[in-house]
Amino acid sequence: MLRKIWNTLRHGDGRTKSFLLWEIGLILATVIFVCVAIGTHSFLPWVFAAATAILAAAMAKDAVLVVKNGGHAGKQTGSLNERGDEIKDFGDEDTEKSGRKKKSKKEKKKEEQEAKEQEEREREDEEEFGDNALASMTAEKLKKLLIRYKVKQEHVPVVIDLCVPERVRQAPGFAWVEDGSLKILLIDRKARMLERPLSKLQVMEVERGIAVKASNEYVELRENEVMKKAFTPYLPRYQKKEIGGRTVLLKNLYILDEDIKFTSTSVNELKKLFSFRIEIADRRLSDMDLSPHYKKVFTDSFLWRDGILTLQEFKAKVEQVIESLADPAVPYGEFELTVSAMINSGLLPPEYRNFANARREEKEKGVVTKKGKKKGRK
Repeated sequence: MLRKIWNTLRHGDGRTKSFLLWEIGLILATVIFVCVAIGTHSFLPWVFAAATAILAAAMAKDAVLVVKNGGHAGKQTGSLNERGDEIKDFGDEDTEKSGRKKKSKKEKKKEEQEAKEQEEREREDEEEFGDNALASMTAEKLKKLLIRYKVKQEHVPVVIDLCVPERVRQAPGFAWVEDGSLKILLIDRKARMLERPLSKLQVMEVERGIAVKASNEYVELRENEVMKKAFTPYLPRYQKKEIGGRTVLLKNLYILDEDIKFTSTSVNELKKLFSFRIEIADRRLSDMDLSPHYKKVFTDSFLWRDGILTLQEFKAKVEQVIESLADPAVPYGEFELTVSAMINSGLLPPEYRNFANARREEKEKGVVTKKGKKKGRK
Protein backbone atom coordinates (compact mmCIF):
# COMPACT_ATOMS: atom_id res chain seq x y z
CA MET A 1 0.00 0.00 0.00
CA LEU A 2 2.76 2.41 0.96
CA ARG A 3 4.53 1.62 -2.30
CA LYS A 4 1.36 2.46 -4.25
CA ILE A 5 1.02 5.74 -2.36
CA TRP A 6 4.64 6.62 -3.15
CA ASN A 7 4.18 5.77 -6.86
CA THR A 8 0.99 7.82 -6.98
CA LEU A 9 2.77 10.82 -5.49
CA ARG A 10 5.58 10.46 -8.02
CA HIS A 11 3.59 9.74 -11.18
CA GLY A 12 0.00 10.83 -10.49
CA ASP A 13 -1.53 13.97 -11.99
CA GLY A 14 -1.54 17.30 -10.15
CA ARG A 15 -5.08 16.90 -8.80
CA THR A 16 -4.30 13.43 -7.39
CA LYS A 17 -1.08 14.55 -5.75
CA SER A 18 -2.87 17.45 -4.11
CA PHE A 19 -5.62 15.11 -2.82
CA LEU A 20 -3.13 12.68 -1.23
CA LEU A 21 -0.98 15.44 0.24
CA TRP A 22 -4.05 16.89 1.95
CA GLU A 23 -4.84 13.44 3.44
CA ILE A 24 -1.27 12.99 4.70
CA GLY A 25 -1.28 16.54 6.08
CA LEU A 26 -4.51 15.93 8.04
CA ILE A 27 -3.13 12.71 9.55
CA LEU A 28 0.08 14.46 10.61
CA ALA A 29 -1.93 17.36 12.07
CA THR A 30 -4.01 14.90 14.11
CA VAL A 31 -0.89 13.26 15.54
CA ILE A 32 0.63 16.66 16.39
CA PHE A 33 -2.54 17.89 18.15
CA VAL A 34 -2.75 14.65 20.20
CA CYS A 35 0.90 15.04 21.28
CA VAL A 36 0.30 18.67 22.26
CA ALA A 37 -2.86 17.74 24.23
CA ILE A 38 -1.02 15.03 26.16
CA GLY A 39 1.96 17.27 26.84
CA THR A 40 0.00 20.34 27.96
CA HIS A 41 -3.01 18.58 29.60
CA SER A 42 -5.17 21.10 27.71
CA PHE A 43 -8.67 20.44 26.31
CA LEU A 44 -8.44 22.67 23.17
CA PRO A 45 -5.82 20.58 21.30
CA TRP A 46 -8.09 17.52 21.77
CA VAL A 47 -10.84 19.43 19.93
CA PHE A 48 -8.51 20.22 17.00
CA ALA A 49 -7.26 16.62 16.98
CA ALA A 50 -10.83 15.31 16.76
CA ALA A 51 -11.69 17.71 13.92
CA THR A 52 -8.66 16.77 11.80
CA ALA A 53 -9.22 13.05 12.54
CA ILE A 54 -12.83 13.24 11.29
CA LEU A 55 -11.74 15.01 8.08
CA ALA A 56 -8.94 12.49 7.53
CA ALA A 57 -11.36 9.56 8.03
CA ALA A 58 -13.86 11.06 5.59
CA MET A 59 -11.18 11.39 2.91
CA ALA A 60 -9.53 8.01 3.65
CA LYS A 61 -12.05 5.97 1.64
CA ASP A 62 -11.52 8.07 -1.46
CA ALA A 63 -7.77 8.00 -0.88
CA VAL A 64 -7.80 4.17 -1.03
CA LEU A 65 -9.77 4.30 -4.30
CA VAL A 66 -7.30 6.78 -5.73
CA VAL A 67 -4.29 4.61 -4.91
CA LYS A 68 -5.94 1.41 -6.18
CA ASN A 69 -6.83 3.00 -9.48
CA GLY A 70 -3.38 4.35 -10.20
CA GLY A 71 -3.88 8.00 -9.29
CA HIS A 72 -6.98 8.93 -11.32
CA ALA A 73 -8.74 10.94 -8.65
CA GLY A 74 -11.05 12.82 -10.94
CA LYS A 75 -12.63 9.69 -12.41
CA GLN A 76 -13.14 7.88 -9.06
CA THR A 77 -14.14 10.69 -6.74
CA GLY A 78 -15.79 13.09 -9.15
CA SER A 79 -19.55 13.35 -9.32
CA LEU A 80 -21.54 12.80 -12.50
CA ASN A 81 -21.74 16.56 -12.98
CA GLU A 82 -17.98 16.91 -12.59
CA ARG A 83 -17.36 14.15 -15.13
CA GLY A 84 -19.79 15.88 -17.44
CA ASP A 85 -17.75 19.06 -17.05
CA GLU A 86 -14.61 17.10 -17.87
CA ILE A 87 -16.21 15.75 -21.05
CA LYS A 88 -17.27 19.26 -21.94
CA ASP A 89 -13.74 20.50 -21.30
CA PHE A 90 -12.28 17.84 -23.59
CA GLY A 91 -14.76 18.91 -26.25
CA ASP A 92 -13.65 22.52 -25.86
CA GLU A 93 -10.05 21.41 -26.10
CA ASP A 94 -10.76 19.59 -29.35
CA THR A 95 -12.49 22.71 -30.68
CA GLU A 96 -9.48 24.82 -29.70
CA LYS A 97 -7.12 22.39 -31.42
CA SER A 98 -9.31 22.47 -34.52
CA GLY A 99 -9.26 26.27 -34.43
CA ARG A 100 -5.50 26.25 -34.11
CA LYS A 101 -5.25 23.92 -37.10
CA LYS A 102 -7.43 26.22 -39.17
CA LYS A 103 -5.39 29.21 -38.06
CA SER A 104 -2.20 27.33 -38.78
CA LYS A 105 -3.38 26.54 -42.30
CA LYS A 106 -4.26 30.18 -42.85
CA GLU A 107 -0.89 31.29 -41.58
CA LYS A 108 0.83 28.67 -43.69
CA LYS A 109 -1.00 29.89 -46.77
CA LYS A 110 0.01 33.45 -45.98
CA GLU A 111 3.63 32.43 -45.48
CA GLU A 112 3.62 30.54 -48.77
CA GLN A 113 2.19 33.60 -50.54
CA GLU A 114 4.81 35.86 -48.98
CA ALA A 115 7.57 33.43 -49.91
CA LYS A 116 6.29 33.35 -53.49
CA GLU A 117 6.22 37.15 -53.65
CA GLN A 118 9.71 37.34 -52.16
CA GLU A 119 11.00 34.85 -54.73
CA GLU A 120 9.45 36.93 -57.52
CA ARG A 121 11.02 40.13 -56.14
CA GLU A 122 14.43 38.47 -55.91
CA ARG A 123 14.13 37.25 -59.48
CA GLU A 124 13.29 40.78 -60.70
CA ASP A 125 16.12 42.23 -58.58
CA GLU A 126 18.54 39.77 -60.11
CA GLU A 127 17.47 40.76 -63.63
CA GLU A 128 17.82 44.51 -62.94
CA PHE A 129 20.82 44.69 -60.60
CA GLY A 130 22.92 41.60 -61.21
CA ASP A 131 25.13 40.87 -58.21
CA ASN A 132 25.35 44.45 -56.88
CA ALA A 133 22.20 46.56 -56.45
CA LEU A 134 24.02 49.46 -54.80
CA ALA A 135 26.54 49.86 -57.61
CA SER A 136 24.09 49.44 -60.52
CA MET A 137 21.25 51.62 -59.19
CA THR A 138 19.63 54.21 -61.48
CA ALA A 139 16.77 56.64 -60.81
CA GLU A 140 14.37 54.48 -62.83
CA LYS A 141 15.44 51.26 -61.11
CA LEU A 142 15.09 52.91 -57.70
CA LYS A 143 11.52 53.97 -58.48
CA LYS A 144 10.62 50.41 -59.57
CA LEU A 145 12.28 48.98 -56.47
CA LEU A 146 10.12 51.07 -54.13
CA ILE A 147 6.98 49.87 -55.93
CA ARG A 148 8.12 46.25 -55.97
CA TYR A 149 8.67 46.19 -52.20
CA LYS A 150 5.44 48.13 -51.51
CA VAL A 151 7.22 50.97 -49.71
CA LYS A 152 4.66 53.33 -48.20
CA GLN A 153 4.55 56.96 -49.32
CA GLU A 154 5.25 58.01 -45.74
CA HIS A 155 8.81 56.69 -45.83
CA VAL A 156 12.11 58.30 -44.87
CA PRO A 157 15.71 57.75 -46.02
CA VAL A 158 18.08 56.27 -43.43
CA VAL A 159 21.58 54.86 -43.30
CA ILE A 160 22.51 51.85 -41.17
CA ASP A 161 26.19 52.00 -40.34
CA LEU A 162 26.32 48.51 -38.84
CA CYS A 163 24.06 45.61 -37.85
CA VAL A 164 26.09 42.47 -37.21
CA PRO A 165 23.19 39.97 -36.83
CA GLU A 166 21.75 41.07 -40.19
CA ARG A 167 25.19 41.34 -41.84
CA VAL A 168 24.69 44.98 -42.70
CA ARG A 169 27.60 47.38 -43.06
CA GLN A 170 27.19 50.98 -44.25
CA ALA A 171 23.99 50.41 -46.21
CA PRO A 172 21.34 52.99 -47.15
CA GLY A 173 17.64 52.26 -47.13
CA PHE A 174 14.09 53.52 -46.82
CA ALA A 175 12.16 53.17 -43.56
CA TRP A 176 8.45 53.28 -42.81
CA VAL A 177 6.02 52.08 -40.15
CA GLU A 178 3.40 49.44 -40.91
CA ASP A 179 1.35 47.04 -38.74
CA GLY A 180 3.15 48.08 -35.57
CA SER A 181 6.61 47.45 -36.99
CA LEU A 182 9.49 49.48 -38.35
CA LYS A 183 10.26 48.22 -41.85
CA ILE A 184 13.43 49.09 -43.74
CA LEU A 185 14.17 48.32 -47.38
CA LEU A 186 17.95 48.04 -47.41
CA ILE A 187 19.88 48.60 -50.62
CA ASP A 188 23.10 46.66 -50.30
CA ARG A 189 24.63 44.29 -52.84
CA LYS A 190 21.11 42.87 -52.80
CA ALA A 191 17.87 44.62 -51.86
CA ARG A 192 16.37 43.10 -48.71
CA MET A 193 13.92 43.81 -45.92
CA LEU A 194 14.66 44.38 -42.25
CA GLU A 195 11.74 44.46 -39.80
CA ARG A 196 11.48 45.07 -36.04
CA PRO A 197 8.41 45.58 -33.79
CA LEU A 198 8.04 49.14 -32.48
CA SER A 199 7.56 47.74 -28.97
CA LYS A 200 11.29 46.96 -28.93
CA LEU A 201 12.31 50.40 -30.19
CA GLN A 202 11.42 52.63 -27.23
CA VAL A 203 15.01 53.60 -26.37
CA MET A 204 17.85 54.69 -28.64
CA GLU A 205 21.31 54.31 -27.11
CA VAL A 206 24.39 56.21 -28.22
CA GLU A 207 27.78 54.71 -29.05
CA ARG A 208 30.19 57.63 -28.85
CA GLY A 209 33.59 58.46 -30.31
CA ILE A 210 34.17 55.64 -32.81
CA ALA A 211 37.49 56.18 -34.57
CA VAL A 212 37.31 55.70 -38.35
CA LYS A 213 39.46 55.96 -41.46
CA ALA A 214 37.93 58.36 -43.99
CA SER A 215 38.96 56.28 -47.02
CA ASN A 216 36.99 53.28 -45.71
CA GLU A 217 33.73 55.13 -45.12
CA TYR A 218 30.80 54.45 -47.47
CA VAL A 219 32.97 53.81 -50.52
CA GLU A 220 30.37 52.00 -52.68
CA LEU A 221 27.59 54.43 -51.84
CA ARG A 222 29.73 57.41 -52.86
CA GLU A 223 30.64 55.76 -56.18
CA ASN A 224 27.05 55.61 -57.46
CA GLU A 225 25.75 59.07 -58.41
CA VAL A 226 22.07 58.31 -57.76
CA MET A 227 22.73 56.85 -54.30
CA LYS A 228 25.32 59.50 -53.47
CA LYS A 229 22.84 62.28 -54.24
CA ALA A 230 20.02 60.61 -52.31
CA PHE A 231 21.92 59.58 -49.18
CA THR A 232 24.91 61.91 -48.68
CA PRO A 233 22.83 64.10 -46.29
CA TYR A 234 22.36 61.03 -44.06
CA LEU A 235 25.99 59.96 -43.73
CA PRO A 236 27.63 60.33 -40.29
CA ARG A 237 28.75 63.69 -38.92
CA TYR A 238 32.48 63.34 -38.33
CA GLN A 239 34.45 65.18 -35.66
CA LYS A 240 38.19 65.71 -35.57
CA LYS A 241 40.12 65.21 -32.36
CA GLU A 242 43.82 65.37 -31.50
CA ILE A 243 44.94 62.14 -29.83
CA GLY A 244 48.62 61.48 -29.14
CA GLY A 245 49.76 64.21 -31.51
CA ARG A 246 47.72 63.02 -34.48
CA THR A 247 44.28 63.95 -35.80
CA VAL A 248 41.65 61.24 -35.46
CA LEU A 249 38.25 61.17 -37.17
CA LEU A 250 35.37 60.19 -34.87
CA LYS A 251 31.68 59.44 -35.35
CA ASN A 252 28.74 58.61 -33.08
CA LEU A 253 26.19 55.91 -33.80
CA TYR A 254 22.62 55.58 -32.52
CA ILE A 255 21.46 52.09 -31.62
CA LEU A 256 17.93 50.66 -31.77
CA ASP A 257 17.03 47.19 -30.50
CA GLU A 258 20.61 46.68 -29.27
CA ASP A 259 22.14 46.00 -32.68
CA ILE A 260 20.86 48.33 -35.43
CA LYS A 261 23.35 51.21 -35.52
CA PHE A 262 22.09 54.26 -37.40
CA THR A 263 24.05 57.35 -38.41
CA SER A 264 23.33 60.50 -36.39
CA THR A 265 21.72 62.17 -39.40
CA SER A 266 19.21 59.31 -39.71
CA VAL A 267 17.83 59.94 -36.23
CA ASN A 268 15.71 62.96 -37.16
CA GLU A 269 14.19 60.97 -40.03
CA LEU A 270 13.23 58.14 -37.69
CA LYS A 271 11.69 60.67 -35.29
CA LYS A 272 9.21 61.50 -38.05
CA LEU A 273 7.94 57.91 -37.96
CA PHE A 274 7.70 57.04 -34.26
CA SER A 275 8.67 58.25 -30.78
CA PHE A 276 11.67 57.10 -28.76
CA ARG A 277 13.99 58.58 -26.17
CA ILE A 278 17.74 58.94 -26.55
CA GLU A 279 19.98 57.77 -23.72
CA ILE A 280 23.63 58.84 -23.51
CA ALA A 281 26.01 56.87 -21.33
CA ASP A 282 28.22 59.39 -19.51
CA ARG A 283 29.52 59.47 -15.92
CA ARG A 284 28.32 63.06 -15.54
CA LEU A 285 24.74 62.03 -16.26
CA SER A 286 24.87 59.36 -13.54
CA ASP A 287 26.35 61.74 -10.94
CA MET A 288 23.69 62.18 -8.25
CA ASP A 289 25.28 65.44 -7.04
CA LEU A 290 25.06 67.11 -10.44
CA SER A 291 22.10 69.41 -11.13
CA PRO A 292 19.37 67.96 -13.40
CA HIS A 293 19.43 71.33 -15.22
CA TYR A 294 23.10 70.76 -16.08
CA LYS A 295 22.38 67.20 -17.27
CA LYS A 296 19.59 68.43 -19.53
CA VAL A 297 21.79 71.04 -21.20
CA PHE A 298 24.63 68.50 -21.50
CA THR A 299 22.36 66.07 -23.39
CA ASP A 300 20.86 68.78 -25.62
CA SER A 301 24.33 70.16 -26.38
CA PHE A 302 25.52 66.70 -27.47
CA LEU A 303 22.49 66.24 -29.75
CA TRP A 304 22.99 69.70 -31.25
CA ARG A 305 26.66 69.06 -32.01
CA ASP A 306 25.69 65.79 -33.68
CA GLY A 307 23.06 67.45 -35.87
CA ILE A 308 20.01 65.93 -34.18
CA LEU A 309 18.91 69.32 -32.85
CA THR A 310 19.09 72.47 -34.95
CA LEU A 311 20.71 75.58 -33.48
CA GLN A 312 17.29 77.17 -32.96
CA GLU A 313 15.95 74.05 -31.26
CA PHE A 314 19.01 73.93 -29.00
CA LYS A 315 18.67 77.61 -28.03
CA ALA A 316 14.98 77.15 -27.24
CA LYS A 317 15.74 74.16 -25.01
CA VAL A 318 18.54 76.04 -23.21
CA GLU A 319 16.23 78.99 -22.54
CA GLN A 320 13.62 76.62 -21.10
CA VAL A 321 16.23 75.17 -18.74
CA ILE A 322 17.39 78.62 -17.62
CA GLU A 323 13.77 79.72 -17.07
CA SER A 324 13.34 76.75 -14.75
CA LEU A 325 16.70 77.28 -13.05
CA ALA A 326 16.03 81.01 -12.49
CA ASP A 327 12.89 80.29 -10.47
CA PRO A 328 13.22 81.74 -6.93
CA ALA A 329 12.23 78.32 -5.58
CA VAL A 330 15.74 77.16 -6.63
CA PRO A 331 18.28 78.25 -3.99
CA TYR A 332 20.50 81.06 -5.26
CA GLY A 333 23.66 79.07 -4.48
CA GLU A 334 22.48 76.18 -6.66
CA PHE A 335 21.49 78.61 -9.42
CA GLU A 336 24.91 80.32 -9.45
CA LEU A 337 26.85 77.05 -9.21
CA THR A 338 24.92 75.41 -12.07
CA VAL A 339 25.23 78.40 -14.44
CA SER A 340 28.98 78.59 -13.74
CA ALA A 341 29.40 74.83 -14.36
CA MET A 342 27.60 75.09 -17.71
CA ILE A 343 29.81 77.97 -18.86
CA ASN A 344 33.11 76.61 -17.49
CA SER A 345 32.58 73.22 -19.13
CA GLY A 346 31.87 74.84 -22.51
CA LEU A 347 28.20 73.85 -22.71
CA LEU A 348 27.15 77.51 -22.90
CA PRO A 349 28.97 80.70 -24.01
CA PRO A 350 29.73 83.29 -21.25
CA GLU A 351 26.93 85.60 -22.52
CA TYR A 352 24.38 83.25 -21.03
CA ARG A 353 25.43 84.29 -17.52
CA ASN A 354 23.95 87.76 -18.05
CA PHE A 355 20.81 86.26 -19.53
CA ALA A 356 20.40 83.86 -16.58
CA ASN A 357 21.04 86.61 -13.98
CA ALA A 358 18.52 88.92 -15.67
CA ARG A 359 15.84 86.21 -15.66
CA ARG A 360 16.54 85.47 -12.00
CA GLU A 361 16.18 89.15 -11.03
CA GLU A 362 12.95 89.49 -13.02
CA LYS A 363 11.43 86.45 -11.35
CA GLU A 364 12.50 87.57 -7.87
CA LYS A 365 11.00 91.05 -8.43
CA GLY A 366 7.83 89.40 -9.65
CA VAL A 367 7.58 87.40 -6.43
CA VAL A 368 8.16 90.55 -4.30
CA THR A 369 5.54 92.51 -6.30
CA LYS A 370 2.96 89.76 -5.84
CA LYS A 371 3.61 89.67 -2.10
CA GLY A 372 3.26 93.47 -1.90
CA LYS A 373 -0.09 93.36 -3.70
CA LYS A 374 -1.38 90.68 -1.33
CA LYS A 375 -0.41 92.77 1.72
CA GLY A 376 -2.06 95.87 0.21
CA ARG A 377 -5.31 93.96 -0.23
CA LYS A 378 -5.30 93.03 3.42
